[in-house]
Amino acid sequence: MPELPEVQTIVNELNKKLKNKAIKSVFVNAPKMVQIGPDVVSNVRKVKNGQVKKFSDLLIGKKILSVKRRAKLLIFDLSPTSPQPSHKASAGNARLRRTSGSLSILAHLKMTGQFIFEDKKLRQKTGGKYRLINSSNAPLVQLPSKHTHVIFKFTDGSTLYFNDVRKFGYLKLVRDNEIDQVRELSEYGPEPLNKEFIWGRFFTAVKKRPKGKIKQVLMDPKVVAGIGNIYSDEILFHAKVRPDRKVSSIKNQELRGIYQNIQKVLKQAIKAKGSSVGDFIRTDGSWGQMGKFHFVYGRAGEKCKVCGTVIQSMKIGGRTGSFCPKCQK
Repeated sequence: MPELPEVQTIVNELNKKLKNKAIKSVFVNAPKMVQIGPDVVSNVRKVKNGQVKKFSDLLIGKKILSVKRRAKLLIFDLSPTSPQPSHKASAGNARLRRTSGSLSILAHLKMTGQFIFEDKKLRQKTGGKYRLINSSNAPLVQLPSKHTHVIFKFTDGSTLYFNDVRKFGYLKLVRDNEIDQVRELSEYGPEPLNKEFIWGRFFTAVKKRPKGKIKQVLMDPKVVAGIGNIYSDEILFHAKVRPDRKVSSIKNQELRGIYQNIQKVLKQAIKAKGSSVGDFIRTDGSWGQMGKFHFVYGRAGEKCKVCGTVIQSMKIGGRTGSFCPKCQK
C-alpha cells in the first residue's frame, strides 16, 4: 500500500501536471470505485442507480485547481460552477478549505491503486505501455487496460488513468460543506511533516497505548497520519528499537529517537520519490528510488547494512515487521 511518501510523490507530480486543466469527459468502468457524498466507502459497495452518470456529469467542465494530501488521501480541488458563498471552516479542517470551488475529489489508492498521467509527449515516449508491477520482468501493459477503472480526459488531449488491480481504492466526490462529515479526514492524527507534529503531542498519543506494540502504534493513523508497514520498519531501525516491543517498555529517550527519525525517514523517502514495491509507480510509470535505501524492510535473510547480522522478520498484528536483532533492542 502506498504510504505518505508515495502519496506525496503523486501529489507533487499531479499538482504540476493537472493544475488548471479542464475535464472534458469521465469514463467509469467499475461503478463501485466511485461515490458521491461524504459517507464512509463500504467494503460491500452498492452503487445507486444513476450514481456513475451523476459523478461524471458533475465533473465535466470543471478545472483542477490543485492537488493536496491528508494522510494517504489525495484531495483534488475543483473549480466552482458558480461563485460560492463564504463559510467558516472548523479548526481541524481549515487547511482543506479554499476560497473558491464547490467540489473536491477524495482519492484513496488503498493497496494497489495507481494514477498515470499521459500527455502527447509521454505517449510518444512509451507508446502508451507501462509496467504496472515493479519488476523488470513484468509485461508492458497498454493503457487503458482491464485494471483501468476510471479515465479522465482533459480538453488539451491529456489523460489521467486510475488503475487498481484489487479494486479496493475509490474516488469520492464531496462538496465544500460536506468536508466536515468525511470521517476519514476527521479521524486522522497529526501530519508528521507539519508544525502540528510536536514532541509532546506524539509522546501523549503513544503513551496512551502502553500495551500496544510500537510498530502497530506507529501505523495507527490516529497517532501519526500516513505511516505504514514500510516506514514503520525503517523508522524503528534508525531509532534502534525492535518493532515488537510494547510501548510500556520503551524509555522516553528511545521514544524521542523514534519521534526524531519519523521526519528524517519520510523526508528522505519523498526526496527519493517513494519506494517502488508491489504496485507503486509514479505518475509517468517510472519507479521511486527509496528501495535502494531500505535498511530492513523487505530485506529478511539479507545482511544488515550496518553490522552484518542477518535481518529477521516476524508477524505483528497480521503485518510483517523486519528488524536487525543486533542493532535494534
